[in-house]
Amino acid sequence: MKNLKLLIDKNKIFTLIISGFLFAYILFRSYHQDNIFQIFIYPIIGGIGLYTLYKGIFDDIESYKKTKKLKSYSITIIGIILVILNLGIVSYYEIKLNSKTLFKVENHGVYADFKKNGEYIIKSGSWASRKHFYGKYSLKDSLITIDRKKFDDVLITDKFVIRNISNAFGENDNGKTKKYLIQIDENSKEIKNRLSGFDNSKNEIYDRYFFEVIEDNRNKN
Repeated sequence: MKNLKLLIDKNKIFTLIISGFLFAYILFRSYHQDNIFQIFIYPIIGGIGLYTLYKGIFDDIESYKKTKKLKSYSITIIGIILVILNLGIVSYYEIKLNSKTLFKVENHGVYADFKKNGEYIIKSGSWASRKHFYGKYSLKDSLITIDRKKFDDVLITDKFVIRNISNAFGENDNGKTKKYLIQIDENSKEIKNRLSGFDNSKNEIYDRYFFEVIEDNRNKN
């Protein structure tokens, strides 16, 4: 009977550790890449882990009443550690996400949030699979330099400039002048890596990527 209880406790601990760390890994990855399946995975793994912890707490209490030994709370202690781990991941990234914004840009599957504390959060890629990048940047007038050389096929530089541009997308803009973030190279020349069409000889024509500034707090106190 005693051996059976030990086996059951080991199975509970194993289940709790696996579900807890797996949940933490998926949670961590969710802050680095979008995944539409996460909403289905969280309830399953989280439910298994919480149920195991819930049952384990009551079993630990009953075990302690019989043995008066602190090791009876092994499942409870492991569960608390795993809960703290997951809460720590959420707290760390939510602080980054919710820190004050200096300016934001978006377009072409890219969303970038440049924070007042000198950090940035850039999301780039197709819907439901965008990658999230975190890092630091420096700002001098309208020139931005970040700590990463390349992100993907769209973002291929570590230097950007904010410029006022009229009709960035042709006549559809109706002559409006807007602020855009544009990629530049080491010589401050605009990078043209967006395929915009073909000429009469079927040659590819490339243009700039325009990332519209949708929020700008640079001149605000």
